[in-house]
Amino acid sequence: MSDNSVEIRELKPIPKGEYRALLGFAGAGFIGNTATMFIVRSKGFQQVAWIKSNHIPPMTLITNGVPMQSFRVHLDEAEKILFVITESLVPAEGCWPIAEALLKWLKARGVQEVYSLDGLPFSAVSPEIKALIYANKIDLTKHGYPALREGALSGVSSCVLEECVDKGYPYACLFIPTNKLTSIDYAGSAEAIDVLNKMFKLGVDSSPLRASDDAQKKAVEQKQTGLGKMFKRD
Repeated sequence: MSDNSVEIRELKPIPKGEYRALLGFAGAGFIGNTATMFIVRSKGFQQVAWIKSNHIPPMTLITNGVPMQSFRVHLDEAEKILFVITESLVPAEGCWPIAEALLKWLKARGVQEVYSLDGLPFSAVSPEIKALIYANKIDLTKHGYPALREGALSGVSSCVLEECVDKGYPYACLFIPTNKLTSIDYAGSAEAIDVLNKMFKLGVDSSPLRASDDAQKKAVEQKQTGLGKMFKRD
């Protein structure tokens, strides 16, 4: 494989149809990949392809005793949604080649709309607002989420946005507010799933992620209590 090549290897034939694509990449709070991975596992959506490139840092996941590539595509046949997921943080020089190859492949499969799921760090929005939306040629006003006025995307997601806007391709990004950057925001991931359930009727139970968030908070509280006792002066 050459240094700049990107291969998308199909594990099974994907019939051309009118699909939507949902991108869930590692970012703020790891909301995008955590939520999409949880959906895929909960619903048992089959992996149909994976992306191979020297730009992707080497990472192999072991799930139920089976090795799995880090940059994958899963298919929801009923709702015609292609889930594109990666846990790898792609270096800057690889973002454009991967984004361009991915969009070319998605269009060839008949994808009509591209959605991206990402965290919005340090947002000062009201707690009642579960998501903010940036949309290009997709009308999402009926769902009641406000439009994003200020925010940022990076990595492959940024390249996908620029490419879609430049070529007039229907695209939307769902931003989930988070106060975490380098750790998993389980509560934010649960909110993301609730938003996707509302938009795409996925019917995924987000309560296990909320339970993980509660366990995470209790672990932090216990650690802080233990440190307080350790340094307590009599």
